[in-house]
Amino acid sequence: MALEEFSLKDKVILFTGGAGHIVSALVEDFAKQGAVCISADIRPEKLKSQEDQLIALGCKIETAKLNVSDEHEWQELLTQLVSKHGRIDGLINGAGINAPSTFFDIDVSTFKNIFDVNVVGTLIGCMVIGRHMVESGSGSIINISSTSSDPPLSKAFAYSASKASVTNLTKNVAREFGLTGVRVNALRPGFFPTDWNKKNFLSPERTESILNHTPMQRFGEPHELTGAVQWLLSDASRFVTGTEVIVDGGFSCQTI
Repeated sequence: MALEEFSLKDKVILFTGGAGHIVSALVEDFAKQGAVCISADIRPEKLKSQEDQLIALGCKIETAKLNVSDEHEWQELLTQLVSKHGRIDGLINGAGINAPSTFFDIDVSTFKNIFDVNVVGTLIGCMVIGRHMVESGSGSIINISSTSSDPPLSKAFAYSASKASVTNLTKNVAREFGLTGVRVNALRPGFFPTDWNKKNFLSPERTESILNHTPMQRFGEPHELTGAVQWLLSDASRFVTGTEVIVDGGFSCQTI
């Protein structure tokens, strides 16, 4: 296999949740490699900060405000990107929200909102961008799952259930797209905590429990996901679809 098959240079890649903790690292790494990166997020202030940072590093970056649960906004963004670039080669469905609640404390509206962003947003992305890719005969979609999808993580009932749905949805769409030239896979990160996670989820006791269950005995850094995502986006994985790639420091392989 030639190293050129791993290259993302000049590939047009759309990222949702693009200004977030994990996905922003992917945007930065692929922009540095010469990919055409479009970072979409619902938070314009985060996008502006990201844009300024990457421009300062000498990277080209495009940003777009996007509510992933709004199909009309997806359609508008698709029209703009195809008009400008002619195609979309890759889609990272990375937008997601969470809520720290015990089972009886989480309200139904919050549960629905988490599913609306995490699952419905992913579904619409696969439908809108996926249709364009199918019509073009090529493309790679990566949906962001979570180590909490199975088995579920305590204090994250809605999030865990939504990410299990993302994994199932990924396999369903991969099957539907099997003969089209469009591949659909999931990335399953382990623990890559944000400041919000540390404040709302990671008590000292909980942190100790997680690290004791992780053979590498540490949390992940967002840039450590780049290699797996690059492989899934590139031609090097052209026979890979419907799978879930786990990057978790061994968390999922440890029992006692």
